[in-house]
Amino acid sequence: MKHSKLHGIAHNFADSIAGGLSFVVPNNVIHTYVFADAAANGDGYIVADFLTGKTEGAYPHGEIVSALPLFKNAFPGFCEKHGVEFSDFTAFVVRFVAAKDGNSYVITIEVRTGRRSSREYVSSSGKLSETLDDLGRRRPKILETPLD
Repeated sequence: MKHSKLHGIAHNFADSIAGGLSFVVPNNVIHTYVFADAAANGDGYIVADFLTGKTEGAYPHGEIVSALPLFKNAFPGFCEKHGVEFSDFTAFVVRFVAAKDGNSYVITIEVRTGRRSSREYVSSSGKLSETLDDLGRRRPKILETPLD
């Protein structure tokens, strides 16, 4: 499976959480205020691991901690619905960042071939962050240092 397609699937899944209203869990509509939770903690971010269902930086009994296992369980079906194998992913981690200049999130995936990459998306609408190349053209911002 192409790495970019797997990143797209991870983005679509994470974007449903970032948007505040998620329909990816069958028979459930889940309200998630992940950026409000991120802003409320001292570091300004929450890390969610969608393959293990664990979080870092979230309140222990908060809505994200209780919702993440539901998302973890829904991800294999989401992959199947989009024509990829869940086993293609060996890592799927998202860092949701609440900052004064706007919200963003960084998606890091690793696939079974060992390739690992991170991409940054700005605002809760999930627009791919851009940068200028050497010729002044706008290009997607691909992070060189993936999340660990």
